[in-house]
Amino acid sequence: MVRAGIIAQEGAVYDTLDRCPWCGGPVRPYDLRPKRFATLCEPDGRRDIWVRVKRFRCGDCKKLCYADSPFYPGTRHGGPVVELASVLAGQMPPGQVVRTLFRLGIHLDRATIRCYSRLPLPPIATVHLFGLPVPVSILGLSIGRVSSLLSRTDRSVDERKPPSGATVQQGEKGENEYQKEEGHPPKHEQCTEQERYGEQSC
Repeated sequence: MVRAGIIAQEGAVYDTLDRCPWCGGPVRPYDLRPKRFATLCEPDGRRDIWVRVKRFRCGDCKKLCYADSPFYPGTRHGGPVVELASVLAGQMPPGQVVRTLFRLGIHLDRATIRCYSRLPLPPIATVHLFGLPVPVSILGLSIGRVSSLLSRTDRSVDERKPPSGATVQQGEKGENEYQKEEGHPPKHEQCTEQERYGEQSC
């Protein structure tokens, strides 16, 4: 279910932004950038799941800003994946989180998990599946599969929506990950390069 929801995001396009998040000014389309949503563990290696996010130029402050999309500023994976890593890291050591995510078919290294566990995320709504707390946001990626389940499953007290809100359309898969985050208001601290890439597991 978790894996199927992530795969369903492949090729999605996020292209909606009403106003500049910096100054509230009007925006106009600038370009469309590929962003990696998740990395899956496959029998023959790893598979990156890509989405595309439109960038806009503000007509007032001239800054670049991204369309509404399920990404937290300063992270390199989709918001539901970040939330899953953060929730699990609150209950077990990073090494165990790596192994748990591997069983779910998701690759994250220990350094990235430690980084995501320190992000000041809002409270995350979860349901218990597979004996684990799983964010509602990651189940919602395959909403058709889980709508009936959520209606009869106890949720945690805290509920929130993932950082989304864009209209999703089908598009082509991105080939190269962008190298630098541009256009996000400074809501969260960013991970250091050493934390992002310091360890590899899976």
